[in-house]
Amino acid sequence: MKTKILLGVAIVLVLGLAAGAYWRLSRPQVITFSDDSKVTLLAVEYGKHHAPPTVKVSTTSTNKTAARRGNGPFTTTDDTLVVWVQEEYDSQQNHYFQFYAYDKADTACAASSTTHYVTAARRTGNDLVGIEFGAFPRRQGKFLVGVQEQSNNGQEMADRKFSISNPARGSFPQWTAEPLPATKEDGNLSVTLTKLVFGADTPYNRNQDNADDPVNKGVQAVLQAQWDGKPAANWQPVSVETTDATGNSVSGFCNTQWNGDECTTTYQWGLWADEPAWKVKFEFSQQSDFAGNELWAVQNIPVQPGRQRDFTTVARNSRTNTAATAVFAEGDLNGIHLKIFPAKQFTDVGQNNYLQGGLMIQANPALPDGMRMTLVSLTDGQTNDVTYSTYGTMRSGTGAAAATTYRYGLREMDGVTNLNLTIALHKSRFLEFTAKPEKDATQ
Repeated sequence: MKTKILLGVAIVLVLGLAAGAYWRLSRPQVITFSDDSKVTLLAVEYGKHHAPPTVKVSTTSTNKTAARRGNGPFTTTDDTLVVWVQEEYDSQQNHYFQFYAYDKADTACAASSTTHYVTAARRTGNDLVGIEFGAFPRRQGKFLVGVQEQSNNGQEMADRKFSISNPARGSFPQWTAEPLPATKEDGNLSVTLTKLVFGADTPYNRNQDNADDPVNKGVQAVLQAQWDGKPAANWQPVSVETTDATGNSVSGFCNTQWNGDECTTTYQWGLWADEPAWKVKFEFSQQSDFAGNELWAVQNIPVQPGRQRDFTTVARNSRTNTAATAVFAEGDLNGIHLKIFPAKQFTDVGQNNYLQGGLMIQANPALPDGMRMTLVSLTDGQTNDVTYSTYGTMRSGTGAAAATTYRYGLREMDGVTNLNLTIALHKSRFLEFTAKPEKDATQ
């Protein structure tokens, strides 16, 4: 009898422990930030059809509107990893969360690619969100997802990460790397890749508390370019796409420095370097010495007063905003119809504001993949160079009527009444290498 009682107690204890373990494993993973904002992991799925999980989203003291179904399910062209989360934060402040996929050993990471807000109204302070990842450690049974918060109080990288069971783990092919140096050609341009390094320092500092966090690291490539067999420093890498045999793909912009006939370009993001090889596809773009049929020069573009906030939305409201229809010059170049609008000197910014004005150029149709617009020169009426920076692009229209408006921010506009501009529309060259990255020896 005593044995039966002890056995019964043991069974109860085992069941209790099992229930406790199940409860702990089934509890949602939650990441909380120093301002009490939090992100809760709801579900993970992999495929082409994605539906938000059915969850009850509670209201908060700072947000009386509960999240509810808005955009609903969505479809991706390829099988895609989607991580569903709930984001809770003070809706009276600006908040943005960025997500990164890490391997368990913390050797590399890649940023999420697309965000889907299911909440009927975005940025409610209580949002149901689907996060797409174009790259994650597919060969691992489990991997990690880190979260960074950006708000009015600055940026904060969470110490804790979500642990994800890989829904896409399987058997993948193995690529074979080419020995370096390797040379590829596209037309008259030939490029030699002499070195490819992962884990290199970059200009980016996304985690200020941990310099060794892979979120701060990037890839460095050492390249040489030749045009018709002669050094061509006027061609340089501007973007790069990296893929691997597991189906991962990431893209980045190049930060390039020249040293004689050799350039070193640094970019994010790379992939996981335990792969036997990456395919690295560089887009090279010409920077000077354009052919005559690639150039268009426009003189005496007037500078008019205008508000910066109108400049930021003028392309979106082009049908009703008279500033968008007051075209100063238009013409065709390389099969693209271009419109140049009068430049603006902002009347709603202070004298010390970084940008003092803006310039818009519209392209119709939108530039095809592999074609770029370059401002070869921009001067005032006295032929002094005008400092400018890219201000982003805006799309408008659909189909054949689709157009892209390129915006440029202008500096030091005091006394400037008109501008002289030379534009180049030119085609890029693309060169792909299959290479094994090596670890940065300085790390």
